[in-house]
Amino acid sequence: MVVLTSLTLLAAPSAHADGIMSTPSYKSLSSATAGSDWMKGVPDRTHLGAMSIPGTHESLSTFGGDSTETQEGDSTQAGNLAGQLAAGIRAFDIRVRVVGGRTDPAGAYIAESYAVHHGVVHQKAMLGDAFQQFRTFLKDHPGETLLLHLKEECTGEGMSCTDDLTDVVTEPDLDEYGRPVPVPVSGDAKTIYRKNLFSRYLADNSDLFYDKSTVLGTQAVVPTLGEVRGKVVLTAVHGPGGGDYQWGLKQAPDLRNNQNDSLAGGSCGDNTDSTDHTCFVQDEYTVPNMMAIASKRDHVRRHLDRQNSDPDQDRKLFVNYTSGASGGAYPYSVASGCAAQICTSQGVNEFLLTYLGEPTSVHALVISTGVVMMDFPGGALIDKIVGYNFPKQGPGGSGGMSTVTRTDSTRKADAFLLKAIDRYGPPGTHRVPQSYQGGFFGPGGAFGTTGYQASFTYDNAVTVIALLANRTGAGYNHAIELGDSLLYAQDHDPVNDGRIRASYLPDPFVTTLGRDYPAGTPYIGGWSVYTGNMAWAGMAFSHLYEATGESRYLDGALRAANWIQDNSADTRGVGGYTGGFADTSAAEDGSGLVERTWKATEHNIDVGAFFAMLHQLTGDQTWKTRSDDAFTFVRSMISDDRNHLWTGTGPDGVTVNEDAVPEDVQVWSYLAAYDPDAPLDSPYARTVDWAAGRMAATDGPFTGVGFSTVDTSGVWFEGTAHLLAAYKARNAPGDAAAARTLTDTLEKAQAEAPHTDGEGIVASSHDGLDTGQGDRYYASLHTGATAWYLLAALGKNPFRL
Repeated sequence: MVVLTSLTLLAAPSAHADGIMSTPSYKSLSSATAGSDWMKGVPDRTHLGAMSIPGTHESLSTFGGDSTETQEGDSTQAGNLAGQLAAGIRAFDIRVRVVGGRTDPAGAYIAESYAVHHGVVHQKAMLGDAFQQFRTFLKDHPGETLLLHLKEECTGEGMSCTDDLTDVVTEPDLDEYGRPVPVPVSGDAKTIYRKNLFSRYLADNSDLFYDKSTVLGTQAVVPTLGEVRGKVVLTAVHGPGGGDYQWGLKQAPDLRNNQNDSLAGGSCGDNTDSTDHTCFVQDEYTVPNMMAIASKRDHVRRHLDRQNSDPDQDRKLFVNYTSGASGGAYPYSVASGCAAQICTSQGVNEFLLTYLGEPTSVHALVISTGVVMMDFPGGALIDKIVGYNFPKQGPGGSGGMSTVTRTDSTRKADAFLLKAIDRYGPPGTHRVPQSYQGGFFGPGGAFGTTGYQASFTYDNAVTVIALLANRTGAGYNHAIELGDSLLYAQDHDPVNDGRIRASYLPDPFVTTLGRDYPAGTPYIGGWSVYTGNMAWAGMAFSHLYEATGESRYLDGALRAANWIQDNSADTRGVGGYTGGFADTSAAEDGSGLVERTWKATEHNIDVGAFFAMLHQLTGDQTWKTRSDDAFTFVRSMISDDRNHLWTGTGPDGVTVNEDAVPEDVQVWSYLAAYDPDAPLDSPYARTVDWAAGRMAATDGPFTGVGFSTVDTSGVWFEGTAHLLAAYKARNAPGDAAAARTLTDTLEKAQAEAPHTDGEGIVASSHDGLDTGQGDRYYASLHTGATAWYLLAALGKNPFRL
């Protein structure tokens, strides 16, 4: 049995000369509000890599003075394990020294126990008693999990400690007093003694640990939270000097840009490359002097940027050490800044709290922090990190990666959209993706060497919303940049009245020659200004504002909404909104814009949902009234049998148009007016079933719906994704099975449909699918179809914030 002694975690009065008692980011554990049960609110399916977890470096180091103390410790127990656990700390870094030893009856030497050390300074704590503290906490809070990083502290060199380890011989030499002379132990023997000792600790505490993390030599991949609730997860065990003892976790081998290293590896080198996704542990701990704190801040920032640009961010466990020290900069100085000393450097803790609170106009959005190991963390900093695990309501909410469940298929769809956005411009530039690629719309024939170039506003809006819903750092940043490109198009339109055109050209998106219109104007492809497109752009801006809190998105949304109100609001019949303006010029240069006086049910669904978002974001009752006006028109389109909705009206704004009834009108009406408490026989719920039945389509291995009742010879994959989203939202009896069938079809289309690239979704299962409204769909990769698939697979409703 491993020997345990009493755990003492109260520190002597601090010798710190920093003159700072506490700040929101520094040395104020007791002010944290995250609480003892914050993980309870995170879904079981959440991968630990998707979480933001506050931790402490040298977690029990509260003795030894300025050079060794890294955590609080006083009579209120704020600095001991109980105080850290109560504050929300869930990751711990403990350094140990072997103390004591004995020879068993067979003559074998057995190391006795582990004492907690920081260098030569004993921290008046034993590892076994720390385990008991963990056990007590998890018994009272079984929804939590704790991460433990363990390191053998003693190298025997310099300021380090020396383990109590000796080689045992049958007849030891005796000194002049007749006492056995210790024999220096070999390196290999020391390793064996240490491993045997820790193996005994694990055996004595097998019920405490996540068992897959405690198998020597077969490190487990990073688990989900549901797998490890109520347990301690051993992340890594370092030998003296940093060698890997092969306990703990490693990244899964199927991750992109991954070396499949354990969490004891993953060195960042000089840590200057923020795009190096093989680096997942940042521990640049040497801060030679006070002015070098700025360099440490950069290490922390670069690691955040690296993590949040990684396509596998949500499955790869990133660890970011904010700590640092040297003879010229004590741990408290690096954490708090220069304080009373003569310099101007900001402390790492304050920097991190500020950085995490800054808008996307300052730097790339942080959607997850990973594991952050800190010295002297403050309550506000702990709370800020914990807050990233949860969707936040209202402007500026960063959201949490824990709210979605990704699959290999959704990862591929996400990758397709990101590459489509980057095809004609690098990150950081205004750019839009080509809506259709390959097949009928590919290079050659009528479309030239680069294929059909149009970048439709509707497709771009859905792409923005899908990337935000997917909640990855790379997706958020691309959504922001695509949203900014739509804002650019709105702000630089030749008319500049808030309108956004039907489509743009991506290569180039922004004109430089100034021949057709001034340089800097977006390259307009389709000059029409349709009400539905305007509403979708407005919904994208609304989602961006809700996600980032950036006022430019709310401003863009309001400009779009006011354009709709000024140009499309209609009083004929039951009111509602007309179609906008279509370009009928032969030259397709916008010189022949003609008002479309018909009213589309689809457009009014879009407007109603968009204006409802504005009411939610601004509190302005005017937008609620206008949203209600749009939905009044939608309700007027419900058929007499109350099973479906008609297409809209004719040009007179009153006569019902019963031609080519489309699928999207049926399903979107349910999603836009979504009411989880509505009876299943309510009209909007019934339209879902009507569309699924009347537009059912099967084409070879694919089963879904066509665009309308006119042509069901092929599957319209975007519409099939609409239906999937509705089934997931409604969740009526039989919906789960129907959703599974549609998911199988869409995944099969991603892998096998004509002209697929294995990542995106093509528009239809064969070329020439007739909409009945003068257009046809083709088996070409489509950003809109892919974005809708991503939304549906994630269970997200784009019509709601």
